Amino acid sequence: MPPIHNLSHAQHTADGDKPRVTGGPPLHLVANPASGAGEGASLVERARAACARAGRTLVLHDSVGPGGLEGAVRRAHAAARADGGVVVAAGGDGTVRSVAQELAGGAVPLAVVPVGTFNFFARNHGIPEDSDAALALALDGAPRAVALGEVNERVFLVNASFGLYARAVAQRERDTARFGRNRAVVIASTVLSLLRGHPLMDLELEAGGRAQRVRTPMVFVGSNALQLRDVSLDVAHCLRDGRLAVVVLRPVGLWGMLRLALSGLARALQQEERLESFCADRLRVHPRRRRIRVALDGELFNLRTPLCFGTRPAAIRVMLPGEPMAGAAAEARGPA
Repeated sequence: MPPIHNLSHAQHTADGDKPRVTGGPPLHLVANPASGAGEGASLVERARAACARAGRTLVLHDSVGPGGLEGAVRRAHAAARADGGVVVAAGGDGTVRSVAQELAGGAVPLAVVPVGTFNFFARNHGIPEDSDAALALALDGAPRAVALGEVNERVFLVNASFGLYARAVAQRERDTARFGRNRAVVIASTVLSLLRGHPLMDLELEAGGRAQRVRTPMVFVGSNALQLRDVSLDVAHCLRDGRLAVVVLRPVGLWGMLRLALSGLARALQQEERLESFCADRLRVHPRRRRIRVALDGELFNLRTPLCFGTRPAAIRVMLPGEPMAGAAAEARGPA
């Protein structure tokens, strides 16, 4: 049986402990035990079995080891560069984003085993949500170049947002820690947070050589066609052209926000006049504050302003199905 290694601790990375490559490139698995309904914690055994059948080496980089998730990602990247392996991100969109941040611009391929709540990145690219099928794709898929969204040198796979939605993400993390991470809790927490409102922001937006001043509680920048179509926002076509989809919420009261939340749940946001949307190759946002909290794929960052959004074409190589993909995945050679 091919060996399985756990490189969570520094003493396990000595030269004498380097894994042998047997039937192909090693898989460097970065697992986040908090993703999904506990599936991240049980994934290793199935990954071990899949690699054994394929005659491949599995190297586990445990995200609860030194340095947490970021430390595990750095170790996995360094090891994969050394042995020609593939880094496998097991988790939700936030975990995958963290791995993509490390791998972007390099030659090491990324494979995804989606065990998160919505898994927009994986679904958009035709990666199976079944863990065993995703592991098989990590072993047998073809690396293909994929573009990513970017703001201030931080990548995002699905969306970036600030204002009302970023606050909703913070509340969602508190609620899922208390009540469990599942779709019902996420949706309920987000809707209730939106109904609490948010102060208006005075912003200057620059895109396409034009500048405009706006007062808004939220700006949303999307790079995932599937998510945009899921809520029927009429900007999914931006992604086909390798551009970003920008949505700005006009000032709205409690009842207007309630209607907006219900429209989102009913996948009917294209009818909402309170949302202004457009496509942009580049977007520069000038808030009045020096720093602003931004949510990237559900993870919060405190970024310096101005915020400079764009796309990174062919930013990362992702293990995808060998046959041409149809539907949402076929559209997403632009940002994920």
